[in-house]
Amino acid sequence: MIILSCIVQKFGGTSVATLDRIRNAANIVSKAKKKYENVVVVVSAMAGVTSKFVTYADGLNAHEGNPEYDSLVSSGELVTAGLMALALNNIGLKARSYASWQIPILTDSNFGRATIENVETSNIRKDLDDGTIPVVCGFQGMTADHRITTLGRGGSDSTAVALTASLGADICEIYSDVDGVYTVDPNLCPESQLLSHISYLEMLEMSARGAKIMQTQSVEYAMDKKVKIRVASSFSGGDGSIISAQASGRKFCGLAVIPRLAQIKMFYKTDDGAALSVDLLRKNFIYCDVCNDQDSRKASLLTDKKNVPAALDLLSQQPFIRSVKQEVTQRHSSKISIISMNNSEKAAIELVTEFSRRRMEVFCHFYSANRTSLIVPGHKLMSMITVLHRYCGLDK
Repeated sequence: MIILSCIVQKFGGTSVATLDRIRNAANIVSKAKKKYENVVVVVSAMAGVTSKFVTYADGLNAHEGNPEYDSLVSSGELVTAGLMALALNNIGLKARSYASWQIPILTDSNFGRATIENVETSNIRKDLDDGTIPVVCGFQGMTADHRITTLGRGGSDSTAVALTASLGADICEIYSDVDGVYTVDPNLCPESQLLSHISYLEMLEMSARGAKIMQTQSVEYAMDKKVKIRVASSFSGGDGSIISAQASGRKFCGLAVIPRLAQIKMFYKTDDGAALSVDLLRKNFIYCDVCNDQDSRKASLLTDKKNVPAALDLLSQQPFIRSVKQEVTQRHSSKISIISMNNSEKAAIELVTEFSRRRMEVFCHFYSANRTSLIVPGHKLMSMITVLHRYCGLDK
């Protein structure tokens, strides 16, 4: 058997939720060790643990942006790393756990949504040379002045991709309870199809528009560093999906869904306020669509309801903004984004026309070179996903 050089394997919260699941993950690592000379493991906190810590922080009125918040919510990964190292030891493999500061993984000081700036690999390489499997806490980083940071929701993906790039590893494997990348969330559409491969850009659009398979930052990092990724289930043993430069080969590669949208009303001091707002949020990996007003100094931003607290906090600090507030609306809106690398205004209008023909309301739509997004009634979301999925030929 050919021994390849290095692999990084990341296990998400559901894959390490119990001791039995940690043992199962350890067995996956053991199989990789027979194929690869070097194996590095990245772990998330056990499922539900981080959410519990967030609840504790809420009880003390601490939120993203507070350094102590990051110290608290990142502590679950320490437990998992220790347990995984013990599980590997129990099956005869040398392993040791690493917190982010022990590597170190250096980030900026954007607490709660930090970006990785550098990964120092000398300590890990020493272990690899000794035949030891490093088990690294995902989600964590460290500032230049030694404060713990977190990498945002799904940040362990970024940890794994950054380590893969820094080590020059052959591949980064992302394990969860999902078999891979689907044409749409299987929980929303039973006709969803597993994609054997998908390009970085296709995956980036899917993630940015609401798909939960991988963190958006991690896909951007992978695309920039040309890191090959395999997304697979730690339970089923299937082949999963490959994310690389190779495109899916489909006209439409998938649908991304945001079930609950929120509307943020903006009043600006300058005419370019809307563009500045979108750019600011985008740099913090908060994606939105803009409903422009006839007055260039007014606009409404549509974003995932979960993004509202962080978005309001960021926007309220900007000198070009006169005022910002979440707008209370009577209707429940959702967003469906159709991902296509050859999109056009004509294609977007055809999608809207198809719904009109079926007497299904679309409040408004947005399009770009890589996607068309439809804002639709929340109570019609499931039926509209099915219609779109079939119309785009994604059920085959």
